[in-house]
Amino acid sequence: MQKIAFLKKHGRKVMQCLKYGVIISIGVWSQCATAAYPDHAIQSVAPFAAGGANDYLTRLMAQHMGTELKVSIVVDNKTGANGIVGASFVAKSAPDGYTLLMGNSATHGTNPSLYQNMPYDPSADFAPVSMIGSVPIVLAVDPKLGINTIAELIAYGKKNPGKLAFGSSGIGGTGHLAGEAFKAASGLDVVHAPYKGDAPAVADAAGGQVAMAFIGIASAAPLYTAGKVKVLAVASKNRQPSMPNVPTMTEAGFKDVEFSQWYALFARAGTPKETITKLNQAAKVALARDDVKASMATQGAEVSYSTPEELNTFFQAEIKRFAEIIKKLNIKAQQ
Repeated sequence: MQKIAFLKKHGRKVMQCLKYGVIISIGVWSQCATAAYPDHAIQSVAPFAAGGANDYLTRLMAQHMGTELKVSIVVDNKTGANGIVGASFVAKSAPDGYTLLMGNSATHGTNPSLYQNMPYDPSADFAPVSMIGSVPIVLAVDPKLGINTIAELIAYGKKNPGKLAFGSSGIGGTGHLAGEAFKAASGLDVVHAPYKGDAPAVADAAGGQVAMAFIGIASAAPLYTAGKVKVLAVASKNRQPSMPNVPTMTEAGFKDVEFSQWYALFARAGTPKETITKLNQAAKVALARDDVKASMATQGAEVSYSTPEELNTFFQAEIKRFAEIIKKLNIKAQQ
């Protein structure tokens, strides 16, 4: 019965192995199935809305990793609850390497400290594949406000208490943390407006539904270039090549407001090590390409390849770091 069940699940792969006279045993069949990976399309889940940095990087990596692996990688946006919907979907998938998650600093960083009853465990339910990149947070404002600097924004906010709101990709995301840190440091009376991703947040800032947004530079760049939003500051250590005239938060007098979104690929926990190795190597090849680096640079994203072990160490440390920030800022999520 065990062999029959395995054959139903891995029949196509097993038949490929039988061509070469593989001895029929469950152990050998399992090795054979792994060796044949991948033999059909892979699903890559983007847990945030289309148009944002998460979606952009998911599609970029799907294209180039798919070329390396010689299969199609289909992107599926499963949005909601600060990435929890998409992450939960992957956490419940089969551990076979055919369902991946473009996780980030929310799904595998802030969420464990924000939600008491999370439907997934970022440490137990996922197998790290590789870091992909990081994107600094920027402060974008509605150009119709006529505000050109952080100082002008603060002056406007103090003259109009209770009238300012800032958008972000969702409760507990790095944009939300940056906004709350800025709020605490500036003393402004500003309300948080959570969205299902950076793209709708910055779109509403451009449309005047919210006065400003703390979002990834990748999402802000197109509207900034088109003059539909003004970017007052970037929350990184150094100015960004894509926005050389935009000062850092430190230059604007807020050295503690330094936040970036990071992105990394995860598979389901229990995925065979050989499969993780193939995915990691495909990511490594893709991230080494000059055209991929150039494409990411236009979005303000910096390449950050890692081994699975390095990614595991990194995101575990991030969970602890964000827990301290969330506690200090007293940020709470709606359960």
